[in-house]
Amino acid sequence: MTARLALLGHPVAHSLSPAMMTAAFRALGLDASYEALDTPPGTLDATLASLWGDGYLGANVTLPWKSAVRAALGSVDLLALRCGAVNTLVRTDAGFVGTNTDAPGFARAVIEAGASLSGQRVVVLGAGGAARAVVVAAEGEGAASITVLARDAAKAGALGPAAGFGTPAARSAIAEATMLVQTTPCGMTGGPPGEAIVAASELSCCAPGALAVDLVYTPQPTPWMLAARASGLRVLDGVGVGMLVHQGAVAFERWFGREAPVEVMRRAVTGAR
Repeated sequence: MTARLALLGHPVAHSLSPAMMTAAFRALGLDASYEALDTPPGTLDATLASLWGDGYLGANVTLPWKSAVRAALGSVDLLALRCGAVNTLVRTDAGFVGTNTDAPGFARAVIEAGASLSGQRVVVLGAGGAARAVVVAAEGEGAASITVLARDAAKAGALGPAAGFGTPAARSAIAEATMLVQTTPCGMTGGPPGEAIVAASELSCCAPGALAVDLVYTPQPTPWMLAARASGLRVLDGVGVGMLVHQGAVAFERWFGREAPVEVMRRAVTGAR
């Protein structure tokens, strides 16, 4: 019997997840399918009921439903609660359980890039869902400190210790950081215009050799990565793509109980961009 999986979101036509997951299934000879299901406002509950009734093994969840889907599920795990969002559904006898694979996906991507979150003084740029996953990952991996910088002070404060945008406290956090993580879509191909939260001119305040990570995965390198490298920071290449691949790999492992073919999934993502 074919194991059926899906991606829920709106829009989803641009997603690389179907190519990535289909490549994994083929590499391991699994009888499984993965489809992108556009889920406009007002259709989430009905879509979840349909997935359950049709025997789906699980699903991934993307914008705009990562937060809203929590209320529609009977159960979410601790990781999803800490991240404040669900991006993966796993079928159990009692119903779908929601979890979050973004945080472990980020931690794996950092390790793969040759670094560690342990002991780092991390400054997170942005306060959206990706930023929350980075905060949770950094906490779990033993970061020495975490400071969130965002234009929306209330959202930043909700994630943990925050420094007001453009304040002396923010400049001090940047100067003392050993790792900066850019989590906004700034600089993304087709993304919103605007300057990054920590602009190129401010990167020169960072300690030489501090790590710079940009979660935007296209283009590569991003303008922010180029500016960071020019300012003497050590840029961790490929973490944006790595996080996408590894969050998918963690989901795959939850669904099938076996190791995901990470390199196959990476080639599918980079080849589809």
